[in-house]
Amino acid sequence: MEKFSFDKVDILLIEPDRTVRMAIRNILVDNGFRNVTIGSGIADIETKLRIGTPDLLISEIKLEDGNLNAFVYGLRHHAVGSNPFLPIIATMWSPTTEDVRAIIQAGADDIITKPLSAGQILQRIKGLVNARKPFVVTSRYIGPDRRKPGEDHDRGEKIHPIQVPNTLRAKAIGDKSMSVEQIQREIDVCIKKVNLEKLERHATQLTWLVERILPALERGAPTEDTTKMLQRLNYVSEDSSRRMVGTPYAHVGDLIHSLTNVTQRILEAGNAPLPKDIDLLKPLTQAIERGFGTHNSKDTETAREITKTIKM
Repeated sequence: MEKFSFDKVDILLIEPDRTVRMAIRNILVDNGFRNVTIGSGIADIETKLRIGTPDLLISEIKLEDGNLNAFVYGLRHHAVGSNPFLPIIATMWSPTTEDVRAIIQAGADDIITKPLSAGQILQRIKGLVNARKPFVVTSRYIGPDRRKPGEDHDRGEKIHPIQVPNTLRAKAIGDKSMSVEQIQREIDVCIKKVNLEKLERHATQLTWLVERILPALERGAPTEDTTKMLQRLNYVSEDSSRRMVGTPYAHVGDLIHSLTNVTQRILEAGNAPLPKDIDLLKPLTQAIERGFGTHNSKDTETAREITKTIKM
């Protein structure tokens, strides 16, 4: 069995109750953790991430200045911080089934029900050192792989597990080959892998959404459900633009930008979207899906020609 040394591990502990916070901190310190930063809310997490990324986040779910779920989702989708693969253990008093589902779907690694014992905390931390799950990317999720046997596709697309960097393990086992520069290189490589997987999922989802939005718009003013799908379409197209950098899909960028503009105009028009904008949704998403399907040097020029034919 591997021996662990936790004196180099950097833990961020977030707990609004001072008594509980100090109790957990003392458990960690008593078991060899020498670098424990404490805080009470989302603002403290954001402050820590501006300075550097810890090796492990242990946090209460319900915080005074926000909910951990939204933060974890943003982190996993690389909207905040420099390391979307940060190990996360969530804590909570008497969580409901909905509470557990929400934090797991946001992308947390584990959840512990309070009151916490030293044995529980150490067991979960060692679990993340020894056998952290690889990450998977689906149309709505980025995080540890919790699929059941046979669940290897997402909307027809094959799901590929990604082994992500684990600085918690590297420090716990004393891996001296993992310099700060090497760790960041591995993080950057995995971010690119995640972006590629997410872009391919997005291409499929854009088509899926438009196939359902168009019939509804052709029947008249957008319903509440149609508006929600348009908002999702806008999010997916904007997120696709953000993930384009450094991928083989840069040639699709103009098309994605055009789709975002069209979708926003339809949303802003409320009950009276322009027929011209509605008519643009299908050819744009078809062109985007074709663009994601090929990587050759002619793609950039092809995408430009398609964009020129769409009179914005």
